[in-house]
Amino acid sequence: MTYDGRGLRFGTVAEQYDLFRPAPPWEITVVLGDLRGSRVLEVGAGTGKWTRLLLELGAVVTVVEPDDDMRAVLVRRSPDVHTVKGVAEEMPVEEATFDVVVVSSAWHWFEQPAATNEMARVLRDGGSLFVMWNGFSRNVAWLAPLIALRESPDDDGKRPRGWAADFGIEGDFDIESQVEVDWTWTRSVDELVALFGTYSGAIIRTDEQRREMETELRARFDEIAVHGVLEIPMTVRGTIARRRARS
Repeated sequence: MTYDGRGLRFGTVAEQYDLFRPAPPWEITVVLGDLRGSRVLEVGAGTGKWTRLLLELGAVVTVVEPDDDMRAVLVRRSPDVHTVKGVAEEMPVEEATFDVVVVSSAWHWFEQPAATNEMARVLRDGGSLFVMWNGFSRNVAWLAPLIALRESPDDDGKRPRGWAADFGIEGDFDIESQVEVDWTWTRSVDELVALFGTYSGAIIRTDEQRREMETELRARFDEIAVHGVLEIPMTVRGTIARRRARS
């Protein structure tokens, strides 16, 4: 998770991130299945938005998170979770020790194929890998120009966000399914403006540029809000794969 350190700057807004980023919707539990007693490794867990759901589903969770500030929020919110500092490309956990690996909205920050190889190393044979993104629905016309505001048009360093994971034809995984779960997120204008400040495209801007972004966002949201509130179309999309048996 190097990428010139950009993926490690979310800690500068860790509290804001935990307050305003979307938690996974309950509907995604049908996709995750029965996790009671399962040994689950969450990679790039951030402040633990998905961690808390995994715990609620009865999983025994270990977290690998490189950012100290993000991990500190996670530990405060979920003090009983086993957490380790590490990156997806070189995780300080033993081989074949997990039933499930979960990655949410972090895969596009990983260096490949190193990260995929690490997922294969730590999973037991037949273990499941869930690579998910939880964000704005991309097929909603009125939402598209708003989503575009989170990136600077002249930002050559932005990393494309994914909707699916490619593990390679000759790799250690078989893709089982592609996931798409739509849901609706009710947010105030203030909450949405604060949310946009947690994206990497906003974090790297100057204070003046962020204020300009926030002013434009607020004006656009105010135009379409009803009593200061919007119903935001959201989608969880991603890939479920199974670890092939070791030869």
